[in-house]
Amino acid sequence: MNKFIVFEGLDACGKTTLSSLYAKEINTIVHNAVVPEAHDLRKVIDSYESKESAFLFFLLNNLLKSNEVSKLLNDEDIILDRYVFSTLAYQTIMLGEDIVKNIFDTLKINKKILLPEVIIFVKADIETINNRIETRGDTVQWYGDAVTQNNSVESAYHKVFKWFDIPIVEVDTSEKHGRSVEENYQLMKDRVEHVLSGGNNLYSF
Repeated sequence: MNKFIVFEGLDACGKTTLSSLYAKEINTIVHNAVVPEAHDLRKVIDSYESKESAFLFFLLNNLLKSNEVSKLLNDEDIILDRYVFSTLAYQTIMLGEDIVKNIFDTLKINKKILLPEVIIFVKADIETINNRIETRGDTVQWYGDAVTQNNSVESAYHKVFKWFDIPIVEVDTSEKHGRSVEENYQLMKDRVEHVLSGGNNLYSF
């Protein structure tokens, strides 16, 4: 049976690098979190800088993505770069945990959306993240980088993870650990394979 794996994590933590390496290893691709039909609408949502609009947009997109992944799983393993977990985590910061959890419960999101076999949660300390955002030189997104730099997004993720029953592999890519990308990747891969084979549900390094 093909596997559905989601990479989640803070902006500039190395999530895209690790997911790309893993996709190459298992001979698949990394799928974008936003369905193709919604890319133009996303630009409009970005321009308004409305927290409520962003939440509704990404939540609807998550449901559409779930349907897309369900079909693709018949033919291949699916690796997704962000999913409903990031939508919920970032919005608990911007809108408040009570509002987001109430919408989550009312809509029964965890019953209506296809859930992955494992979540790979990539994180890094704020010093590492700030250094990488500066190095990238990109425009700081009001709902992404800016939230990451000014809030405890990691704590928000951990709150949201408790709303689901999914194995999690945590990867800390902070520069203070002195590990190379290759070393982080090998540790991650070993733990993911262990979880997929029925091992422990939580790994952190």
